[in-house]
Amino acid sequence: MRMPTLRTVVAFIAALAMSVAVAALYLVPPAQPEQKVHDSILALDTWKVTWQDQIIPVYTQGQVSARHELPLSLEVSGRVEEVLPTFADGGRVTAGDILLRLDPEPFELEVTAQQNAVQAAHLHLAETRARARVAGGSSRSSALGRFEPQLDEARSRLAAAQAGLRQAQRQLEQTELVASISGRLKGVKVMPGQHLQAGVVLGQLYQEDLVEVRLPVRDDWLALLGIVPGDDTTMEPVTAILRGRFAGHDGEWQGKVVRREGGLNRNQMMHLIVQVANHEQDLPLEPGVLVQAELRGAPTPAVAVLPRSAQAGTDSIWVLDEDKRLRRQQVAVLHHDRDHLYVNDGVTSATRAVLAGDLQLLEGMRINPNPTAPGLANVNGLQP
Repeated sequence: MRMPTLRTVVAFIAALAMSVAVAALYLVPPAQPEQKVHDSILALDTWKVTWQDQIIPVYTQGQVSARHELPLSLEVSGRVEEVLPTFADGGRVTAGDILLRLDPEPFELEVTAQQNAVQAAHLHLAETRARARVAGGSSRSSALGRFEPQLDEARSRLAAAQAGLRQAQRQLEQTELVASISGRLKGVKVMPGQHLQAGVVLGQLYQEDLVEVRLPVRDDWLALLGIVPGDDTTMEPVTAILRGRFAGHDGEWQGKVVRREGGLNRNQMMHLIVQVANHEQDLPLEPGVLVQAELRGAPTPAVAVLPRSAQAGTDSIWVLDEDKRLRRQQVAVLHHDRDHLYVNDGVTSATRAVLAGDLQLLEGMRINPNPTAPGLANVNGLQP
């Protein structure tokens, strides 16, 4: 048997070594490069608490109504003879304008009849006086002999006839419907030829120069506005800004609180009456417009105003502790609206509120505090 040569053995060993090296590359994957792990810390905006005397606005809404609204009707019945063009829905009239006329003939006939009755009563009184003079009569005669009751009856007949004449003349005047105030008409329900019954409402006439808005407010809001029950002078400083959409335009109107209604309703609300002078407005208000109202009264002393996004519960806010960790802080919330919290206890000027918004956070978690972002809530010039 022939032995392998040295060259053959060396070639075999080299081939075996190469095969092992290739197999090792497939069976053992290369190690991944080492990655550094960083903790993920949430970045949130913060707000520095400041204290100052603050006007706290109160927001509510209501519907505009006319200050004076007069139902139009006639005191007499009759057939409509003429309806003036101004007597229509939306028509604007001036005090003294004639709006419609009834057929006056039946009433003129009644005036004539009453005038005749007055003349007859005058004649009867004159005849009675003449009989009294002819009869004479002494102090011993009876009252009947002195014609005293006859004269009283004649005078009463004349007075009754004169009263009937005045009534007939008044009814004749009532055949014309006259505007007693200047304003605008609505709900007009009449047409020529229609027979009207006395007292039937024919339309509404309302004044345009002054309108009112009835605004519901909570009883505890009166203190925020500086209104003291029983002292109506405390309502004078209260101003109202009304906002709404009317005639295709977004409008803003200035008003003032003129009175309040007494008592609370079943929802523990009362009503303030705001009056708006239309001649002072760029866009007049009309009854029926729905408006949003912002009421402002006297300043409330020592109030801290925070963005609503700092709220962590009914009576708590999120604050930042010394270790930059999130904590709940109990506070006394004086009032709140859609954008702001008005706090009068529970925080100091060193407190840094955290604006978490709607985020679901855990107390004690570490955060990265940002400076207060521009454009956040700012009430009456208050800076964070």
